[in-house]
Amino acid sequence: MALAKVLRSGQVTFPKEVRTSLNLKEGDILDFELKGSMVIVRPKALVDKDKSAFWKMLDRMHVKLKDEDPEEIEKAIAEAIKEVRKGKTLAKKPQR
Repeated sequence: MALAKVLRSGQVTFPKEVRTSLNLKEGDILDFELKGSMVIVRPKALVDKDKSAFWKMLDRMHVKLKDEDPEEIEKAIAEAIKEVRKGKTLAKKPQR
């Protein structure tokens, strides 16, 4: 069992084995959930707003294709990625 001490301002250093297991690096974002006297910690990734449409599209595809052949799903994902790269799904950033 790994132990850690609560420091001033509530700071806690996660033990190395925990950081390694969760692949935590300096600056990572963590989500905390309380369940009774337990704390569940999950690493999170923030996505730029302009890229969120891509992830929403993948979520819709997942629901739509859940009973499909895995090879067909791979083809659909590859096509979606092509569309995104062409700018059909996401607004392009202005050129400077």
